[in-house]
Amino acid sequence: MSQDLIQPDSFSYEQILNDLTGKLEEKYSETDGAWRDFYKFGTGQIILELLSAVGSFTTYSALANRREAYLHETHLESSARAIAGPLGYSAYRGSNVSLRLSIYTSSVTTIKKFDKVGEYEDESGVYDLLSLGDYTISPPNSENALPTQIDVAIGQLATTSIILPTSKPQVFRFTEENVSEHFELKLNNKAVPHSEDVIDLINGKYVCITNTVGSIDVMAINDYLADTDKFRAGYELSLLYIQLHENKRVQLTNINLEVGTLENVAIASRYQAPDTVGEIQVKGPLRHETGRVIRGRHDYMKRITEVLPNAIDVRAKDLDSAKQMIAYIIDTEQPLTEAEKENVIAQVAPEENRPMGVTPPVLVSGRVVEVILEVQIIPKKGNQLPSSIDIDVLQSLAQFENRLGLKLDSFDVESAILADLPYAKAVRIEVLPAPDISDEELEQWQPLNIAWSEYFKFMPRVSLYDSSKSFEATSGPAQR
Repeated sequence: MSQDLIQPDSFSYEQILNDLTGKLEEKYSETDGAWRDFYKFGTGQIILELLSAVGSFTTYSALANRREAYLHETHLESSARAIAGPLGYSAYRGSNVSLRLSIYTSSVTTIKKFDKVGEYEDESGVYDLLSLGDYTISPPNSENALPTQIDVAIGQLATTSIILPTSKPQVFRFTEENVSEHFELKLNNKAVPHSEDVIDLINGKYVCITNTVGSIDVMAINDYLADTDKFRAGYELSLLYIQLHENKRVQLTNINLEVGTLENVAIASRYQAPDTVGEIQVKGPLRHETGRVIRGRHDYMKRITEVLPNAIDVRAKDLDSAKQMIAYIIDTEQPLTEAEKENVIAQVAPEENRPMGVTPPVLVSGRVVEVILEVQIIPKKGNQLPSSIDIDVLQSLAQFENRLGLKLDSFDVESAILADLPYAKAVRIEVLPAPDISDEELEQWQPLNIAWSEYFKFMPRVSLYDSSKSFEATSGPAQR
């Protein structure tokens, strides 16, 4: 037997107990029975079992701690975020539902970022509508004047601050949880430019990276900051942020606007959950390997949404190992002109960040797929279809529109409409072909199966259910 009391490859409680018992039997095999009685019965056996339990727990702790030090072995989100930070990847912290409001005002109105413009109420509580940008809204100058569109997030605003201990480069850490991607960094109550690209430390910006608790670590180097943005010992660094919260199903009628008159409202983006461990395990090494040189799909998609503030959705596809095609939807009916596309590409993929002849991504406008729906509804007993039924159905279908490459089938659509109509007992839909569709196109027609660069626009026709038809259950949800 080895000279080790416990074998180095013994991990379990049983293995360690056998090692201890075997060692004692070997050592005291030729002594009197008192020793054997000690370690085989009573108190001695309990001591050996306790030692074995402590040994197995210590071994597990060592293995678990070692595992959490490696990105591809970690099981904890906190460990994954902590490892991704030094790789230059800021784990996505999630974002709340945002709405696009079309409003009129009776006088010139200035709205600053994170100003409260109204409230939203649902079964989980009352939340503020917080502006996501700076807006100056002028009153209409004619009867045909268009309303002004502003983007707002549903949530609660929070703030925290730290007093900086030094003017030297250092990581300044915030520890508050539920910090969403909607935030602003202020130095002595003045907003300062920030980024999540580490290279921007030398481009005059503060760099904000998601830390282990899901909050933000801030880095900056005074040598590269503008004089008005430089920090000193004793300065206050503040973090103003919208707390992450998921509103399960947004009811667009539950809005109380405090600024101007609401003309229209639409969902700009739905709740985005924080990165999972699996997502960080993929995105962290990708960001570390490509940096700001050759970007992956998610990098390009994120930059497109930054450059195009009116982008509704963005989706990318690999053309080859180093080139992507990016489809976009913007809130205007006309796509970008060639000059506008060239300007966007120049900002997203400048030549200095594309070494060795790597070509820039190809930018294309998403293609709309119009779907004619025959929507038949059976109302609950004692209920009639209200006059707002067409609007109610359109609002329910809005969650499936303006989303590139969405996988969908009849079950998804029927379930969504039924969930949004409290007066409906059952819903059935039928997808109708366009009147001008050819026989050849009709043979290959798959109305709810769209390409990655296409998106839905629904045109429902709502009516009471025809009782002469058989009412059969829809098979099941779309496979994703």
